[in-house]
Amino acid sequence: MFDLHAISQAAFDLIVESEVSSREVYEHRYRHPEWPGEQSGVTIGIGYDVGQTSRAQFIADWTGKIPDAMVKALAKTCGVTGVPARALAQKLRAVVDIPWDVAEDVFSNHDVPRYMAMLRHGCPGVDELAPDCKGVLLSVVFNRGASFSNAGPRFAEMRDIRSCVKSGNLERIPGLIRSMKRLWPDSRGLRDRRDAEAALFERGLETAHPQAFAALASVPDHVDPDTVAHVQQKLRELGYPQVGAVDGNLTPHGKTEDAILAFRNKNGLPLTPTIDDDFLTALAKATPPQVSEERANASASDLREQGSDTISFTDKVKGWGGRLFGGGTGLGVTGALGLVTEKATAISSAKEAVGGLGISETGWVVIGAAVVVLVVLAAAGLAVWFVADKIERRHVDDYRAGRA
Repeated sequence: MFDLHAISQAAFDLIVESEVSSREVYEHRYRHPEWPGEQSGVTIGIGYDVGQTSRAQFIADWTGKIPDAMVKALAKTCGVTGVPARALAQKLRAVVDIPWDVAEDVFSNHDVPRYMAMLRHGCPGVDELAPDCKGVLLSVVFNRGASFSNAGPRFAEMRDIRSCVKSGNLERIPGLIRSMKRLWPDSRGLRDRRDAEAALFERGLETAHPQAFAALASVPDHVDPDTVAHVQQKLRELGYPQVGAVDGNLTPHGKTEDAILAFRNKNGLPLTPTIDDDFLTALAKATPPQVSEERANASASDLREQGSDTISFTDKVKGWGGRLFGGGTGLGVTGALGLVTEKATAISSAKEAVGGLGISETGWVVIGAAVVVLVVLAAAGLAVWFVADKIERRHVDDYRAGRA
């Protein structure tokens, strides 16, 4: 019997079934390379994507399992994904033939522990989950990678799952898994896989996390991250900068909920942090605030004269950063770049000037260390100055547009 690596047999079987259906189907269809479509590479065994694997990893996994000639032929496809992999898979079908026992061996003893390590790294706290629940998240990672930190609406559910595991809000995870079906409207297999994963996760909650299982009935419907991203962008345009990043995440008690409540309050809607039809209708009809010509052309100096707390703060930070770098508060972007060149020239000139002084090797080490410290401090000062300048320019843009 193969090592299940702390996941349930049901979860192990779900992954195998999702990848190749069964041993009988494998023997009939998957002994030879396939291309599953989308962004996959040449795929062998039980869902082993050669295109998504490094050459070194592939060779380590398969050497001694299949003939060297097959290893050599398949290794050439490492890194090739998407449509280009389709022709390679077709070409290799006459070359590569992998028996079920070998495929199962590599899957259990190489794939599962490697993907489990990826899951643990990307989703801290996962080892506290029941074997069914942990195995479901392994299935998701096996299919989507450990993309728990990836940006953008496409990975909103993955980020939410990581957050739920960390916070213990496990009852939200089945809905997040089902929500991912939006990403594959033309792939019934992947949509069915998400439904099966969600159902098994719920079974794991029932057997090992009774409080979360009891809370399932009260979990609101998950909002499509693309809809959330649209709402976030629209709210920013309407003058609600507190909405935060346009990332497709509707985190409970987060920035987007604050902006939704502010919009609802202004438009006479019920004060619930939800995105429903009435909210979307009101949002579609809303128009950006009208701003005067004076406001539309305002500068940082104008806001400084008005006593802007943000500009006052960035002035202090830029002053500190500028002094640390040696350029003062009013450095300016062009001035900063010029000062970088000036200091580099000065350092080079100083090095040439003292080159013939006969300083000992120890002395040079001390001088070198001092120079390194000064350079690090100067670099830190310059970085701080640029961050403050960016904040200042963003605040001015928001003010001009009526968002601040």
